[in-house]
Amino acid sequence: MAFSALGDSYIALYAVWQDPRQDAVNINWLRQAMQAVEPLGTGHYIAEADLTAASSRARRSFAPDDWQRLQSLKTTYDPDGVFWSYLSPETSRSYLSPEDASP
Repeated sequence: MAFSALGDSYIALYAVWQDPRQDAVNINWLRQAMQAVEPLGTGHYIAEADLTAASSRARRSFAPDDWQRLQSLKTTYDPDGVFWSYLSPETSRSYLSPEDASP
């Protein structure tokens, strides 16, 4: 794969459905399934992570040292938060689910 894996196993769950009226039930099922298998894997691939599922998912997509480096680069080059980024909970707060959006 074209990314640095954080562990020995990579787990990815997907759900596909046609009817928008089924969004809530399918998203709920997917998130419950993700929660059940999360202990079996390490981290998340950022391009496939459901960042709305939990505010920590972006951070857990990177090795701890890499996350800190990205935070430092963002602070240096975008101190005012002009650009939207999953690297900053403040700028991505509106993108998160209501239970994750609280400070």
